[in-house]
Amino acid sequence: MTPDKSGARRRSVLATATAALVLTLCSALTVTLLRSPSRAPDGADRPDAGMYATGAPLLGNEDTWAATLPEPGRQPPAELMRNALGCVPLFQWATEARAVPRGQVTLAYSVGASPSRAALVRGIRVVRGPDVPVPRGDDVACAGQVKDERLAAVSVARGKPVRPVRLSLDDAGSRQEAPLAVRAGGTATGLVTVTTAACSCAWWLELDVEENGEQVTVRVDDDGRPFTLAPPVPPLATSADQESVVQRPLSRGAGDPQPPQAGVSAVAALLPTSESWQAESDRPLDPAAAVGGEARLGGMGCHRMYDSVVRAGGVPAGDHELQLVITGPAGVEGAVLNARVRLETVRLDAEQRYRYACARSGVNPHAHANSLSTTPDLLPHTLMRGHPGLGVGLSMPLATDETFSFSRTGLDGRTRPDGRGAYGIGRVIVPQEATYGMTVEVTVTMPSGERADFTLTDHGKPFLLGPCTDMLTPAHQENYEEPNSGPRFHYDEERL
Repeated sequence: MTPDKSGARRRSVLATATAALVLTLCSALTVTLLRSPSRAPDGADRPDAGMYATGAPLLGNEDTWAATLPEPGRQPPAELMRNALGCVPLFQWATEARAVPRGQVTLAYSVGASPSRAALVRGIRVVRGPDVPVPRGDDVACAGQVKDERLAAVSVARGKPVRPVRLSLDDAGSRQEAPLAVRAGGTATGLVTVTTAACSCAWWLELDVEENGEQVTVRVDDDGRPFTLAPPVPPLATSADQESVVQRPLSRGAGDPQPPQAGVSAVAALLPTSESWQAESDRPLDPAAAVGGEARLGGMGCHRMYDSVVRAGGVPAGDHELQLVITGPAGVEGAVLNARVRLETVRLDAEQRYRYACARSGVNPHAHANSLSTTPDLLPHTLMRGHPGLGVGLSMPLATDETFSFSRTGLDGRTRPDGRGAYGIGRVIVPQEATYGMTVEVTVTMPSGERADFTLTDHGKPFLLGPCTDMLTPAHQENYEEPNSGPRFHYDEERL
């Protein structure tokens, strides 16, 4: 590991993509992403060395994920309810707790062939099993742009974008074509989304497979047990949550959804800038080890580095975009917005903390973000100067008497079924010198004179943001780089 000019260590978290990557990803999906089948893929524990299959739920892609814990009174650990974590840790915890998905579930299934014979999956069907009691525990969910990077790994392994096949338990037994070739001794992975409006029941998949000229049926279940699914629950996400580009973990037991005021909802979120991803921690970490094989997908390495630090209890750092999204009656004009960022806490030991930064190859990981507009960036360190409380309690204006209109659609241009329109603003926060805790205070005055007041937090706690590294001399700094190449760049992931 060679020190760079600043004395910090620089490592590449991403290997050069090669043809072997596809096989690596496919193997990783079979062995680690999916639960291990009862018989080993290499045939060592399979005397017949025949076909086998296994499956595991994924967070999904575009649709909101929701599930219900089986035991009343149990809630997710508070440390999982942080916007910076996204939804994957909550999803993993809920899955391990055997929470029952509500309304729909996306599943990755992996099929393995005999060492001596190739196979071809022709079709797939969902089989409805016995009814199960409707779960009565806490509802948990994810809002915002729900994506599971393992979906991209499936697409890379297949060499093209892959959309899940859709099947309904309300029409159990219906079959969909799902061609999937499996080489002799190899594995292949497919995706399926199973839905229901009324069924609280067990279920499994059956694959129609052609092997050695014969038609066989292969069952896909949860390690020998059926999967479960129950009808949808009332949404935990507000319309503003749904319009946010950030994955937000939600829990009904923790107070979600927040009730609207005067027909208005609001949400705030911090997003890393595209130029650099930075985070800080109270203890040493090894993000390179945490990244894993799937980070070899171009464009994921910095994201995985950032996530690994934050999931280990770290704090986002460096320039971040503060996004404020407000929803209200579609098409209403003449509303007035006042918003400000209030400083709640200040921590001054940033130079003694462990700091990590990542950027694309050739980009300075400590570069500042480009401003979003002619509006000045927000500089929380300026509130500290000459203030006996280091600026705690002071605010930075985000919008002052700003007249706006709610769009007639969502921010993505699609008409919302609930008749809500949206409005959003963004500002870059440039933290320096300290680690800040911030809340966002919002007032929306409707044309009717009705007023909505919100104090937006990270699930009841201030949003935390550590300083940029360019003005520091940190005792512990590691810089990572991500090549401007990789399989992901050969197709449009947004089409998944």
